[in-house]
Amino acid sequence: MPARMKLTDIDLIEALGSPEYSDLLSIFQERTFQKKQIISLPNHEENLVMLVKKGRVRVFLSYEDKEFTLSILEPGDIFSMHTRAFTQALDNDTVLLVAKTKKFGEMITRYPQFSLIMIKVLGDLLKNSITIINGLVFQEAHTRLAEFLINAAKDKGCQVAEGIQLELGLNVEDISTILGTSRQTVSFLLNDFYKNGLLLKVNRRTLIIKDMDMLKKMLDKNEQLK
Repeated sequence: MPARMKLTDIDLIEALGSPEYSDLLSIFQERTFQKKQIISLPNHEENLVMLVKKGRVRVFLSYEDKEFTLSILEPGDIFSMHTRAFTQALDNDTVLLVAKTKKFGEMITRYPQFSLIMIKVLGDLLKNSITIINGLVFQEAHTRLAEFLINAAKDKGCQVAEGIQLELGLNVEDISTILGTSRQTVSFLLNDFYKNGLLLKVNRRTLIIKDMDMLKKMLDKNEQLK
């Protein structure tokens, strides 16, 4: 289960800031959304491309009473509003740059190097989706949480005296949404991990992994049961 679930390490905002892309940047318009506000519904009537300039955007699917997060977009990430997924602002004053998909498609044909970036973005999203589906089908909640923490450590962990410190920037509700389980389940599992010495809580959005080996053993055990 991806930790940040960011689509790619390539920052498109930074790329578009280059003088060579000034014409491409000019086709975008800014839109601002507030926390938990729905940005687009499945098959949104406006066929637009959105580029996250500020804040975070959640991309998710919904079936009956369950929601499955495909990605958490961060500044520099790009996505289409005209898909079968929902998109939702996770922060107040989330700022998006939006452009008509047709116009965007016409423009990027003039910039082959930018097209390569787009292929990387789409490939990362597909990989993310397959990983999430695999986790939801084959893994129990505690295993998904363990994998989430392991990937977070690889992505943004910082070695400190007590172990690996993670500035997740996510609360319990955010994590439960990513893992496809309830807030109560995640809270219970985190408290269990704290109690058993796997984790150390620094504050609401920061923790330290004290026993990485034990987290990895949880994943290994799950693989053996498949």
